Amino acid sequence: MHLKRLELNGFKSFAHKSEFVFDVPIIAIVGPNGSGKSNVVEAIRFVLGEQSVKSMRGKTGADLIFKGSREIPKMSRASVSIVFDNIDRVFHLHQDNNNRINVDFDEVVITREVYSDGSNKYLINGNEVRMKDVHELIASVNIGASGHHIISQGEADRYLNANVKDRRELIEEALGLKVYQYRIKESERKLQRAEDNMRESELLRRELAPHIRFLKRQVDKIEKAKHLRIELMSQYQVYFAQEDYLRRKLGSDLDIEREQVQKEYAEVQRFIDNYGDSNETDVFPEELEIKKAQNQINEINRKITSERQELGRIEGMISLLEKQQRDAQSNNNTQIETTHPGFSFEVVREFLTDLLTQIDLMGVSTRITFGTIKKSIEDFIKTPVSEIQTESRQIDNTKEISVLENSKVSIQKTISEFQLIIDSTEVSIKHWEESLHEKRAQYQESQKQYYEYVAKKKELDARRQIIMSRDESLGLRSNARNEEYTEAKVLLGVDSIEYQSIAVEHELEITAQTQEQLRREIERIKIRLEDIGGGSGVELIKEYEETMERDQFLEKEITDISTSIESLQSIISELKESLNAQFDIGVQKINNEFDRFFKLMFGGGKAQLNPAEIKKRKKKSNQEDQLNIIDELEEEESTEYGIDINVQLPRKKVSDLDMLSGGERSLTSIALLFALSQVNPPPFLVLDETDAALDEANSQRYGDMVESLSKYSQLVVVTHNRETMSRAQTLFGVTLGRNDASTTLSLRLEDAKKYAK
Repeated sequence: MHLKRLELNGFKSFAHKSEFVFDVPIIAIVGPNGSGKSNVVEAIRFVLGEQSVKSMRGKTGADLIFKGSREIPKMSRASVSIVFDNIDRVFHLHQDNNNRINVDFDEVVITREVYSDGSNKYLINGNEVRMKDVHELIASVNIGASGHHIISQGEADRYLNANVKDRRELIEEALGLKVYQYRIKESERKLQRAEDNMRESELLRRELAPHIRFLKRQVDKIEKAKHLRIELMSQYQVYFAQEDYLRRKLGSDLDIEREQVQKEYAEVQRFIDNYGDSNETDVFPEELEIKKAQNQINEINRKITSERQELGRIEGMISLLEKQQRDAQSNNNTQIETTHPGFSFEVVREFLTDLLTQIDLMGVSTRITFGTIKKSIEDFIKTPVSEIQTESRQIDNTKEISVLENSKVSIQKTISEFQLIIDSTEVSIKHWEESLHEKRAQYQESQKQYYEYVAKKKELDARRQIIMSRDESLGLRSNARNEEYTEAKVLLGVDSIEYQSIAVEHELEITAQTQEQLRREIERIKIRLEDIGGGSGVELIKEYEETMERDQFLEKEITDISTSIESLQSIISELKESLNAQFDIGVQKINNEFDRFFKLMFGGGKAQLNPAEIKKRKKKSNQEDQLNIIDELEEEESTEYGIDINVQLPRKKVSDLDMLSGGERSLTSIALLFALSQVNPPPFLVLDETDAALDEANSQRYGDMVESLSKYSQLVVVTHNRETMSRAQTLFGVTLGRNDASTTLSLRLEDAKKYAK
């Protein structure tokens, strides 16, 4: 890893962008006084995180920005970028929270910008970072913000002028142990914050103590109320668990009963509706058939009667004709009028007319049978009396009797047929009467069942009304339960009462009466709780519990902080042990090189670094935990360790640094610086006119040492010494131009020698 280039823009006297390329082991920056050579060194200090503006010859951050000239206006910001070669990937960050910063590049560019208001911005490879990140990064390659690698004009002997403590810090930085200091300081800052937090927590806890004691006394007074609340909560849990069970049971029973009643009601209603449709009249079909059959029998009986009447007439006529035949045989020549003085043809005519009417009323078969007779009778009736009398005498009585006998047989047959019809109809009537009897019995049974269903419907209507009433009562019970639940939450000061997991025992014994007894017990507890101020007790207990939680939190926080303090103290102790161990090893190596270079510079003598103890006393306060009173101030002694420098000049008895001359101090500082560089060589070393006080002989020795040192570190030398210039491979000339801004000119000595030849 080596320094590649330095870019300045608006920094101090460098108004325009200026670039210094460091591609050789030794670079010399030369130029007249006041041209801006030292500004280059200060730019390196600035970009590496120097915070002291005074060390960069300024008062504020704005003094680092170009002020302007007659030709160039004043600038609002200045920036410096330094570029390192990182092919070997030597740069790294130790802090876990810096994983976001990626330095896995061939070049690492650190940039710092300052603005006219004094604010600063740091960038690593273009990413804005913290100053702490820059310090962490450069510490990983043994570079510090103002460490041993930059020795400015007038500060060559700062190792000699520093006190033992500061000298130790400078040497730690030179040894690359600054990272331990960063971690120790970071741990100490965390330790200090932890101790501050502990003191603050202890103070808060002391402030809470009187209030806790007051609340405790108040809580003791309402302890009984607390137990009552616990008992009330328990009773409420049982009550609500049983109440929910009872309401579910009543609701379930009610639903079952409602469903059963509704089912029965639907069946009854369906029967009544169907009964009304099938029993609209009390007349049965059999009755109509029987009535119709009886009417038919009556009609046939009337016809039979008519036929019998006709049969009687025919029998009378037959008797009459037979009698006439008998009379004719006995009185063959006697006239009918004489034999029968009462015989009248008008009477016979009237009789025959009635006979024709009766024939028309007979059945079809009878009318057919009497057709011939009817025709004879009609002709007889139309015949005049004289003719009848004449013809009657001519009638063949035997023939007429035969015809009448046939009519008689036909009528008898018709009567027999009518009788058969009557017998058949009577059988049907008997069957119909039997069926009618059965149907009337069924109808009566149906009527009985109908009235039973009507009565059952009325009963079911009453049960439905009762169910509706019970349903309303269950709704009122649910409302009362909800009101009780709301009141319970207010009394107990909770968002909800967890009772769902409580097992309901003796379920068969849970009734409305048992619930009412439990509710009365709850009311008694509520009255007792109200008598002792249960409402205010809830708030007081809540406040006490919150205060105790706060106190317990502070106690836990103090315990955690104590653990953290112990851990931090252990870490600091381990870091210091590691630092001291590596520091002792480093000091031993430095002493070897320091003594060698010292003898080389002075031609003999002796020089070494020795540890030095510093005793310090500080006051501490003894505080009483409960009363927070500072009783007295005590002194506590602490020990710090530094580094002392002991030198022995050749041919002199001088061993005190204050007694050395200016040249001797410079040579001693240079020997120490070169010794540090040999033990833990930094990537680069800046020497700002450190050879100004050397004579020609010592300048040559100085040049030899510079060449030897360039094998381990890049050297940037600001010098007026020609001997030192001759050892450089590249010269950068800095001069002040006409525009009052610094300008640069670079020259390689090899090229210059070729040009001179």
